[in-house]
Amino acid sequence: MSSKQVMFFITKSDIEPILKEIEEAFDIQYFLMGLFDSPDIVHYNSIFDDPRLGLTSFGDWNLIDRYLVIPKSTTLDIREIEQRKGGIKYAVDLLNNPKGIELKLGGVYIEKDDVIVGGRIGITSDDPSSLNFYNTFSKKVKKEFKRIGTSYVGKGAEEKLDAGWRLVTSVNSPEAYDLVKS
Repeated sequence: MSSKQVMFFITKSDIEPILKEIEEAFDIQYFLMGLFDSPDIVHYNSIFDDPRLGLTSFGDWNLIDRYLVIPKSTTLDIREIEQRKGGIKYAVDLLNNPKGIELKLGGVYIEKDDVIVGGRIGITSDDPSSLNFYNTFSKKVKKEFKRIGTSYVGKGAEEKLDAGWRLVTSVNSPEAYDLVKS
């Protein structure tokens, strides 16, 4: 299956109602994605347990926290990756977790005034449970947010855009690459 994704720009108040609906409809859990030194992975039973919800410490959406979202009935499959210089790293990704989706929320960049970093929801599997979750989430985003270019923008993020904030995938990119209304 080819991958699917929906890109968006949000403030905390934009995404909270959607996340509440999703957590009411699906019995899910969140694991930090990436390559780690330990198999003890940051885990949340609710995204609202993450104190940084709606905020990001990184100005590039390639560096922001990504979450593997899987049903609570599913066991996380962590891949062990032997390192050339010795030792093992532990990978949390979609490769061995086909029931999952990837969630990057992005949000207000805390290191610089007036910037929102984009987020996305993505899927690489045709597993029925992950497709159902992805389709439900993406439909809510598309219904509640306004499409601007190739992204969906929450009301609070759109208000900030209108007030002169930058909506970016990378704060270091020229402003010509920022999201703008046409």
